[in-house]
Amino acid sequence: MASIQDRFGMIEASILGEAQARADALLRQAEDRKAAALKQAEDEVLRQLYGKIQDEVADIHTSATRTISRQESQARRELLLKREEITKNVFRQVRMQLLDYTRTPEYAQMVLRLGRRMAQRYPLEGSVVLLRREDYHMAAELDGIFGRKCRIQPDDTIRIGGLKLMNQSAGIFVDETLDSRLEDQKPYFCSHSGLTVL
Repeated sequence: MASIQDRFGMIEASILGEAQARADALLRQAEDRKAAALKQAEDEVLRQLYGKIQDEVADIHTSATRTISRQESQARRELLLKREEITKNVFRQVRMQLLDYTRTPEYAQMVLRLGRRMAQRYPLEGSVVLLRREDYHMAAELDGIFGRKCRIQPDDTIRIGGLKLMNQSAGIFVDETLDSRLEDQKPYFCSHSGLTVL
């Protein structure tokens, strides 16, 4: 038989074993709860950080979009101004070449041919034929082409050359000036020159 001492030791060992098992179970339970709470806190922090990152990314995207839009708008304005400058220069040079052409005998022949064509198409009495003041030396020849039924007058609005014909009673106005022909080329030039700004 076991002595009281031995029994007491066994009871003590049994109680201590149970206590240790309970303590271990409570410790595991506490650690599981701690790990779950830590995981939950971690997940919450990650959710908050993800939300902040998304907000930051959205702000950066919005800011970048605005900056790019502003830069594109500025570049488009600069391109439009450059295109306008190039167009003006091209048309200024063409205007100078046309003015040089008006000093040639070919130009005088062209004006007289133009006069004959107008006289055939619009043989109306009371018409007024307008020409550049510098070309008024051709008035007598044009008067012979149109006949006495028309008046030949200088027109200071014609700066390059050519002729205009007006007949108020018939409601006719014909502009065959180099000025208007040059002006009519601007839309064609802008659409076909490769200087289009999108």
